[in-house]
Amino acid sequence: MDSTCLVPIVKHGGGEEDFQKLPPSTVPEMQRSNLSPVILQLKALGIDNVLRFHFLSPPPAQSMVQALELLYALGGLDKHCRLTEPLGVRMAEFPLNPMFAKMLLESGNFGCSAEILSIAAMMQIQNVFVVPSNQKAVATRAHRKFAVEEGDHLTMLNVFEAFIKFNKSSQWCQQHFLNYKGLIRAVTVREQLKKLLSKFKVPKISSEGDPDPILRCIVAGFFANAAKLHSTGVYRTVRDGHELHIHPTSVLYAEKPPNWVLFSEVIQTNKYYMRDVTAVESGWLLELAPHFYQQGTHLSRTNKRAKLDNL
Repeated sequence: MDSTCLVPIVKHGGGEEDFQKLPPSTVPEMQRSNLSPVILQLKALGIDNVLRFHFLSPPPAQSMVQALELLYALGGLDKHCRLTEPLGVRMAEFPLNPMFAKMLLESGNFGCSAEILSIAAMMQIQNVFVVPSNQKAVATRAHRKFAVEEGDHLTMLNVFEAFIKFNKSSQWCQQHFLNYKGLIRAVTVREQLKKLLSKFKVPKISSEGDPDPILRCIVAGFFANAAKLHSTGVYRTVRDGHELHIHPTSVLYAEKPPNWVLFSEVIQTNKYYMRDVTAVESGWLLELAPHFYQQGTHLSRTNKRAKLDNL
């Protein structure tokens, strides 16, 4: 779920009265998740009027419109809400969130397709870091060796590259408290994504250890998921002003919080937490998504663009 689909938190206390207020069933996934992948696939199937499509559990109209806006901002849809060629058609072929697809398709232009392939593959794996209940301190120290100040995406890249360097060893994974099966899965996913990039003639290039092209490429895909640190100590999405927090599993959680971040997804527990978080420069948002953001002194949605304050 991305920032466009956030809804207010409903707090429940204890007791029978509060229990009676709970909804009779869980809200269907279609009504609470990011709809952009669904809409992109419907468009690829030739279903133009997605707002009138007969869903089993019809999603809120606002969520549909926001997903269309995102796909338009990514370049996957034109101003008539038709699939663009070739970008939109190519994005629809990826079995991923359209933001990941855009990031991958742009990676050749940034000169870092090798690294972005690894990052995209790792982002599809849950619980890469293993933390046994009786070895928490040891596991945390082992995981810290892979962490970088830029955030989770480059940390996952470090884990993947180290896994390959040590010949995909299960023993090495055990020593470093890493999910061996998950990493093997990431290798498979990467190969599948690599074939798609070859099909679309995206050049195979490495940034050769330079993190800036990688970070800028992440911005090119995930610019809509930007948040700024406020004086209150919480983050707010740049476009909507929704309150977010860095997830405790993020490598940025215990560090000095960066002023600007991008995130891959938001999950809800007692708060709304950003997962897979990376620190970015605010100027990159203006440079790489000028159609989505504009410089200003107040947060605004004027002309469908958010203003960045205090640049």
